[in-house]
Amino acid sequence: MWLDLVNRILTYHPKADRNFLDRLGRFLEGLTEKPEVSACRGSVSCQPLEVAKVLVDLRMDTASIAAGILVSGVETGLLTLDQARADFGEDVVFLVEGLTRISHVSARAKTEVNAEDLRRMILAMAKDIRVILVRLAICLRRMHHAVIDKTRVEPRMTAEILDIYAPIAHRLGIYWIKNELEDLAFQLKDPESFHSLKERVAKRRKGGENVVRKVISFLRKMLKKHGIKGQVFGREKHLYSIHNKLLGKGVTLEELYDVIAYRILVNNQSDCYRVLGMVHSEMRPIPGRFKDYIALPKSNGYQSLHTVVFGPYGNRIEIQIRTRTMHEVAESGVAAHWSYKEGGLSTREDSQATGYAWLKRLLEVHQNADDSGQFLDNVKVDLFPEEIYLFTPEGDIITLPRGATPVDFAYAVHSEVGDHCQGAKVNGRLVPLKTPLATGDSVVILTGKNHAPNPAWLRFVVTGRAKYRINRWIKQQNREQAMMLGREILLREARKGGVAQQAINEKKIRQWALDFGLKNGDEFLLKLGMSMITPSVLARRLFPQSDPVRDDRLLKSSKGGGGKVRGGEGRGPSLQLAGLLPRMAVMVARCCSPVPGDSIVGIVHTGKGISIHATGCPNLEVLAGQPERWIEDIDWPEIAEKLHVSRLRIMARNRRDVLSLVSHVVLGAKSTVVKMKMQDRDRDPFILICDVEVTGLDHLRVLMQAISALEVVLSVERIKG
Repeated sequence: MWLDLVNRILTYHPKADRNFLDRLGRFLEGLTEKPEVSACRGSVSCQPLEVAKVLVDLRMDTASIAAGILVSGVETGLLTLDQARADFGEDVVFLVEGLTRISHVSARAKTEVNAEDLRRMILAMAKDIRVILVRLAICLRRMHHAVIDKTRVEPRMTAEILDIYAPIAHRLGIYWIKNELEDLAFQLKDPESFHSLKERVAKRRKGGENVVRKVISFLRKMLKKHGIKGQVFGREKHLYSIHNKLLGKGVTLEELYDVIAYRILVNNQSDCYRVLGMVHSEMRPIPGRFKDYIALPKSNGYQSLHTVVFGPYGNRIEIQIRTRTMHEVAESGVAAHWSYKEGGLSTREDSQATGYAWLKRLLEVHQNADDSGQFLDNVKVDLFPEEIYLFTPEGDIITLPRGATPVDFAYAVHSEVGDHCQGAKVNGRLVPLKTPLATGDSVVILTGKNHAPNPAWLRFVVTGRAKYRINRWIKQQNREQAMMLGREILLREARKGGVAQQAINEKKIRQWALDFGLKNGDEFLLKLGMSMITPSVLARRLFPQSDPVRDDRLLKSSKGGGGKVRGGEGRGPSLQLAGLLPRMAVMVARCCSPVPGDSIVGIVHTGKGISIHATGCPNLEVLAGQPERWIEDIDWPEIAEKLHVSRLRIMARNRRDVLSLVSHVVLGAKSTVVKMKMQDRDRDPFILICDVEVTGLDHLRVLMQAISALEVVLSVERIKG
């Protein structure tokens, strides 16, 4: 068996190292005799010889074949990486290490662990796409053995195949592996439906064999009559595809016309179009069922002409027309582009353009996603695209997922085009930026130098690239605003400390940043603006002379403590506020509900104590003429243990599950819903007023971001006053 594989390798790779293959054969012989391997049928690396056969079918290089074999020894502890490196080289060990890192992935549950597994796989693929091709071969043999042995498999295993590996095989254009993986997973997941459909298809095949033969004969005679050399054959669609068509179209098997696809292979591209003309002249085409994947190839390089016609015997038939080279690509995908050179495998430019374009998008998503949920959602867009083909004004083709909008198109052209997009023309007319695009649309993006991304775009864009760029811009704006606020706080505290404003320059700010152990002035201002360094801490560290002794009625003495928030305003220990007398009665104002991290001010109420307001509270305007009641030099403690109530205004879609979704997110963010009130419940969207408990401003920001991420939520804002 191994010698047969060696001979096949030498036919497509005549310069392969025979000594390397002999060493690999000896290792394989010893490996298959080990009980650890012969008993590993359920393992991801079982039956190494059969894995090697799949890799030879893919015409893989010797390093990939060796990795597919050696990973069995490494995973069972029979071989160390150092031994593998000494006997088979660094390239093989690199692939083996990549394979062991991606042993288990799953996109069903949105957890950090699963997201990290998927991230590792994408990184491994980006470094060397051979890793995933070997992994596909291992998965295929594992599934075959699970079916043969009638092994009960976990739902996670079939989910991995249907959610991850089959779509990746599809994206790489390796349709025969994709089809086999899907059928095997279907058989293991739902054996009753699988065998029922298999029997029905077999009966239909038996009853229609005569028609299939006649159609093939008709097409062959047509080619001969017009002097075109070509092959004609019929191929039955795989069962999982038929199963999905039956579910998706809501039809019976008897009503499904494209169970058999007739393929015509010719010598060159011009013959493809000649044959198409002949087919349409001999048989009546069905409108809207012609697709030209030669002029508009799929993103994985697939090219073919597809048409549906009324056949010579009155039945509807699907015909696919392609060259033999196109057929090889259609069957083997990215592997069909590879050529061998002295010293190993290399890829041609067309392989880079077709096999790696989607992978580069996935890598960009990996690098830029902020959280696992966002990452997995964006990956699924790239793994499961129903693609549309669009044209730039220059006639270039842009491929995007179905549902894409002009904003997605703009970011696909260039990040700067997306960032400055202000309008779009589709087929010559102005359209809203949220308009879904369709195959064949010609799109012109209108840009403005002073235009910037709109956060509302996040409600309708579908590509990971667009979502990342918009979110990045939003964060940058928040960062700039925080730095501006930080500069204001610094200037205010410096003024209180007797430092002239003219003396505060960038060099001075950098020096102060170093005093706080920070790298640069921007980081220092950012932390000030985000309340990660409080004004009181800033003053004590940099301006100790700015702590004046206040009126004993209200303020602490130079040796005193701080006021305590009166009980009943929250849960947890009493809150000490720096800047007030010990045991002073302090109340957190309900109108603006400030939380630790907010800039605050105290208002004196004679005989009642002090109420604490956020500095931006609208209710403070009525007290502007009573400065004697204001206490501005107070701050939160550095560690806040008390829980504080904050009020949010949430605009959401009118769905039954909105309340449960929001409550679930609040709980997941380690917060509690105190009160929830709906406004305009019969409208869509409607308003939800939600009181939540948080430890401080940072906690509140995290919670608001988590609520904003919900699909049903359109906006979240904090109510102050």
